[in-house]
Amino acid sequence: MLKSEKEHLKEDRKIYPPFLVEGFKKIREEIRAEEETGKTIPYKRKKLADFIQLFRAIWIISSKVYQEKYWIQQQPPIVGDNYMETMETFLSDGEGVLEANDARRISMTPKQREMLQKLYNMVEDFELAEDTPEDPGHGVNDAEIISHPKWHQIQDYAKLVYEELSGDDLNAWEKSKPK
Repeated sequence: MLKSEKEHLKEDRKIYPPFLVEGFKKIREEIRAEEETGKTIPYKRKKLADFIQLFRAIWIISSKVYQEKYWIQQQPPIVGDNYMETMETFLSDGEGVLEANDARRISMTPKQREMLQKLYNMVEDFELAEDTPEDPGHGVNDAEIISHPKWHQIQDYAKLVYEELSGDDLNAWEKSKPK
């Protein structure tokens, strides 16, 4: 493992739960292999765990701490990380996974399918609701959005969905993180 990869891994562990850290590590290893061989490795999403950006979006939706730190305070700023970008990733990747499952290109348990669909519907309904704060993009109204009572319900349910899909126990992970 290269020094920069170790640094990435260390930083990832400070922010993200174990399933995501391992997914990011795998992606970096694939990129390094492509760079070393000069050959592009076709990326085929064959299983649910291959949709790491969907998992990341679900986890971000579930994490009030992350949203306050990175969306609102931008400490440190993560380029392109705000409500709008997260919703675009979640809705597009979520729809893709649900469609791939329906077409039997990837498998999910009935419970996983049902939970992901419910979260998708909750987010879509929130986006379309008249009482949802306007989202002009670029984090402008993120503080108002994440303080909305309906958003709190979505956060709570997203945590359950993330845990069901990833196998991570977010409460145990939070307790194990260094202060």
